[in-house]
Amino acid sequence: MKIVTDHHGDGRACVVRIHGEIDMVTVPEVQGALESVMNRGCLNVVLDLQKVSYMDSSALGLLVWADRALQPKDGTLVLAGADRNVSRILEISGLVTAAPTLTAAADAADALSGLELSDAPDEPLWVREMAFPAHSASLARMRADVCEVLEPLEIAESASFDIRVAVGEALSNAIRHGSPHGEDDAVSVTVTAYDDRVVLVIADSGAGFDGESSSNGDPYASSGRGVMFMRALMDHVEFSPLPGGGTAVTLVRHLGKTAG
Repeated sequence: MKIVTDHHGDGRACVVRIHGEIDMVTVPEVQGALESVMNRGCLNVVLDLQKVSYMDSSALGLLVWADRALQPKDGTLVLAGADRNVSRILEISGLVTAAPTLTAAADAADALSGLELSDAPDEPLWVREMAFPAHSASLARMRADVCEVLEPLEIAESASFDIRVAVGEALSNAIRHGSPHGEDDAVSVTVTAYDDRVVLVIADSGAGFDGESSSNGDPYASSGRGVMFMRALMDHVEFSPLPGGGTAVTLVRHLGKTAG
């Protein structure tokens, strides 16, 4: 096995590139590499799996360990570049959606672009605001309208789908939990485009929500996975109380290229 570690920016983001197979024999070596970068202050770890040809249950145990190690530090572990076979193992495990710190990316470069987002520039390219009645029958139209607004940015199809799902989950929560008066309440969506990212804010008028998933990572829970989906699909998710009551959910997605 070969392990190569690269630190980026201020050292809070790093890439651990694995070459070979991850099993009970090699897991201690990989864990040692992860411990080393975490001890040096790396809280956002990209585990590059592009050159990994095999992964078994021992590797899944390693990911559980990493999740528990990063949670108290508000860190993130991004699994990048997994091929079809390794992705299948990760899919079966359900860890990417269940573990709070784990996300996935197409490759290491895409993962880093999301982790190293700088402060947004003062002037956006444009801002669009929309308001909808808080009715579940409007959900499909709401998602479609948001996607239509994003079309000028020429976002990759996979990223556009991720945004659609994350926005859909935020809208569903706003209707289900943030609209005490039903259709008499309104849900607003503000879309702000920058050169390197898109920021979407979904606001409701409910009693407030802190962003904690009610499923608690239980794969058999009947509900409560929406927040996990948002955090897994977006580069940044934030829940904020509104002064007049209600909650604003901010979703940030890196565009990976200059916006149109």
